[in-house]
Amino acid sequence: MNNEPNKKNGAKPAVAHKKNILDDRRIRLALSVLGAIVAWMVVTIIVQPGTSNTIYNVPVDYTYDSAAYTSRGLSIVSAEDKTVNLKISGDGYTIGGLTASDFVVYPDFSSVRDSGEKTLRLLVRGANGLLNGVTVTMEGNDNTVDVVFDVVEEKTLPVTITTNYLTIADGYILYSTDVSKENITLSGPSSELDKVATCTAEVTYSGELTESITLNTPLRFYTSGGKEVKFEYTELEENSVDVTLQVYKMATLPVDVNFINAPRDFDDSMLVYALSRKQLKVAGPAAKIDMLSTLPIGNIDLSTFTLNKSYELPIDLPADIYLLDNISTITVSFDCSNLGTKTMNLPNTCVQVVNLPSTYQLTVQTERLMNVTLCGPKGAIETLTPEQVVIEIDAEDFSVATGEQNIACRLYVPSNGKIFALGSYVLQCRIDSN
Repeated sequence: MNNEPNKKNGAKPAVAHKKNILDDRRIRLALSVLGAIVAWMVVTIIVQPGTSNTIYNVPVDYTYDSAAYTSRGLSIVSAEDKTVNLKISGDGYTIGGLTASDFVVYPDFSSVRDSGEKTLRLLVRGANGLLNGVTVTMEGNDNTVDVVFDVVEEKTLPVTITTNYLTIADGYILYSTDVSKENITLSGPSSELDKVATCTAEVTYSGELTESITLNTPLRFYTSGGKEVKFEYTELEENSVDVTLQVYKMATLPVDVNFINAPRDFDDSMLVYALSRKQLKVAGPAAKIDMLSTLPIGNIDLSTFTLNKSYELPIDLPADIYLLDNISTITVSFDCSNLGTKTMNLPNTCVQVVNLPSTYQLTVQTERLMNVTLCGPKGAIETLTPEQVVIEIDAEDFSVATGEQNIACRLYVPSNGKIFALGSYVLQCRIDSN
């Protein structure tokens, strides 16, 4: 039951007003003051016209506006590595986000006309154009740089090997030198490159050399008058090269001649000859030189041998053995006064077949080998008969297959190893399977 009396006119009573912190006049006054302070701070701190700041260690950019000197054919060959501090002024909002990347510090190249060392004042500007409302200056008085300009060229020189400082052991020789790079390219100012005439690799080694070796050797450069050039600005393609020294053991060895197409068990002692050089001076790796007692210089084919003929043999040495004498051929002259020749016809009964597989049978169809010329000591040749000669067919010298074919044969005299055949001979044969 509601005990509150009704109003006279019958209306409901008004709702009571709740109290709020802003109803307090003192609170409203305080908030107004605080808002004014914040507004003042926004203007003075964030916008803050006339604010100054310093950006430290901004590098000098030598590539900016480089067309001013490259258009004259000039290049920078030397420039100091320099940074500056920038003082910037403007409203706080604008300069607050600026960094070194927003500015370009560069030399004023407008006065560069020719080669030489120039002292240039530094300029500064915004990296992406002018910065509105921002003033920038460089701190301090050191606002210049020293820059060296010149015409940059390239020059290529052959590398010359010098071995004046090497000691080669007795019995050995420095046979040759090889360099890893035969030519070297220099890049630098023409004023320096014009001085250079030669490039050398001066090989040094502390001990006596007895074997081949590869040494890394620095390059040195000289004027035409022999004065060494020290570069200040020139860049080298390589500062050093690898030099391989071929050091070989020397030996003087007797010359030996080989005879090819000789008969079985041939005795070449009856071939008396004289050599235009009996010995040769050679060089090679010590292990190979030590294995040689003679020098086989070339071959004489007995099948083409001619009495009283002199043979000019090109000197053909074993692999890795090198001739030190300044000759290329040796003359072999035969004394044939004790030799004779005899021509005869040999029946196929003189044929002997060796190394034929047992599954095959060879039949000689040539009845007689005609006009065979044999050479040997005169006494033995005069008494030689066809029955003393063997015509040998060696199955290892040809491809064995059924059918008819002409087969090369060798001739020899079993009773006398000093007799050999002149010329080449073939027999017509038939091969059948067993």
